[in-house]
Amino acid sequence: MKEYFKRITTLPTKAELIFWWILRALMIYAFIAGFFKKPFDITDPLQVGANFLCMFVWEVFMMLPEKNALRHVSPRVQTFLIIGIFCASFGGKFLNLYYDFRWWDVILHFVGGGACVFFGYEMVAAMQKRDKVAIPLSIALLCAMGFSFLAGTGWELFEFSFDQISCISTKAAGNAIAMAGDAQHWNLAAALGTPKEATLINPVFAERWPIMDTMADIVLNTLGALAAIIFLRIFPYRHKGKYNLNELYKDNKVVKE
Repeated sequence: MKEYFKRITTLPTKAELIFWWILRALMIYAFIAGFFKKPFDITDPLQVGANFLCMFVWEVFMMLPEKNALRHVSPRVQTFLIIGIFCASFGGKFLNLYYDFRWWDVILHFVGGGACVFFGYEMVAAMQKRDKVAIPLSIALLCAMGFSFLAGTGWELFEFSFDQISCISTKAAGNAIAMAGDAQHWNLAAALGTPKEATLINPVFAERWPIMDTMADIVLNTLGALAAIIFLRIFPYRHKGKYNLNELYKDNKVVKE
């Protein structure tokens, strides 16, 4: 246990630790304040509370044995993850920016697609460090792009699945959007009054609003991922310069079975 606490306090920089806990403290405040908001909505504190737990993913990874690649993930991943969670949960849900600022969701999906490329790239780097093996940059970027698509599509599948469950309780309203789109999107549409204004690309028919919103999310995820791939191609920080993993493991290019 002593070794574990040493890992989680020495691997990140002091600035990162302070930054993490500032955002975590604000999330705790949002969780408590959610119980006193009027009108009261139990989903507010529940969502913030669940997202708050996700801010400790890297500490969980550090509990894993060394043979697990996640144990070798850089703490930089958690820094970006915490920023994303904070913007989506504290900004989007607690401050109501999902409803008050049309472009909030657009920005998050674009940046999120790029961030997932970064996470995938770091996962490949973690596997290289675990196995002490070098791989070409092109393969690392291909894996990172695949991870981004998996994460983005997985989120949309989650929203779709949640819709199929929540639709049971909203069906009585007879709202075509509630029948076709997920609950979060239906709430957003209701708040805006005119559902077609909530998406990046306005649908011709209001009934197509949910599918247009989902497709806009996928498009934004893809554009963000492509931008990140181009950036990493130009600045491959794990395959160039002082921390070049290929140079570090160039004499051990094949992983032994």
